[in-house]
Amino acid sequence: MDKTVILDRLLDVFKDSLEITGWVILMMTLIELINVSSSGRLLAKVRNRPFLQILLAALLGAIPGCAGGFAVVSMFTHDLISFGALISGMVATFGDEAFFLFVQNPRWGAILTAILFGIAILSGLLFMLISKRWKFTLEPHNFDIHEEVDGHEPATSDVHKNGFKNRVLHFLKEHFWHHVVKHHLLKVFLWSFGVLLLLMLVGLFVDVEQLLQAKQWARYAMLLAAVLVGLIPESGPNLIFIAMFLNGTIPFGILLANSISQNGHAGLPLLAQSRRNFFIVKTITLALGFLVGMLAICV
Repeated sequence: MDKTVILDRLLDVFKDSLEITGWVILMMTLIELINVSSSGRLLAKVRNRPFLQILLAALLGAIPGCAGGFAVVSMFTHDLISFGALISGMVATFGDEAFFLFVQNPRWGAILTAILFGIAILSGLLFMLISKRWKFTLEPHNFDIHEEVDGHEPATSDVHKNGFKNRVLHFLKEHFWHHVVKHHLLKVFLWSFGVLLLLMLVGLFVDVEQLLQAKQWARYAMLLAAVLVGLIPESGPNLIFIAMFLNGTIPFGILLANSISQNGHAGLPLLAQSRRNFFIVKTITLALGFLVGMLAICV
């Protein structure tokens, strides 16, 4: 292939990565603003309402990014929600990849989120029944995560007393700069660039779409890879399946399976507290993702 064509493609990958990163950071900032402005005082009221716990966990998990998933884990470790609600929240969560999908194709972002929400409710109800026989509880624990997860910030009252200007400065410094920019901007760009570059290079040598259509085993191998990659408690690796779906390379069922299996880095606080509970949750979401993916690609 001509070097000029390769350079043009590399430039396109770089431009697309910059554009995606800009939009993702904007969406993250909006979610952060909404999250900071919300109150968590109602969370304690769901303690004795199992279905409401599942519904709330699924709604939180459906929020793009990590904040909702962190809130679900935090409520579980504080014994505010059941194991079934935890499963519901983890199924609905697909991490920072949600920003990527909504930026690239809002329609498919909404469709995937809605389907995950429905599966999350059903799986939560199922494991609510199962967990009546097996208790999955942890000691109360406070995670060093987004301060707004529990509905308050230690310095919020002081900031509010100093007026609107200081609240804006507080948000820009603590939430926009320290969280969104310092923790996410470079990582989002590098993962976006890396995934798009990898797909460009693969496309030069292998027609993955034709391989998946021609060979049934290739579909099953890709499905298995999708759910296994979902085990990684990190946002980024799963971007490749969103990019491949948007390019028409893989069917929606494989993307759905990966999205059920993975929950970005929302599971990291759970891993920090209990490896046993983390691997139980991951095993369940992996099996559920593989089952749903098999049904989707076989229909």
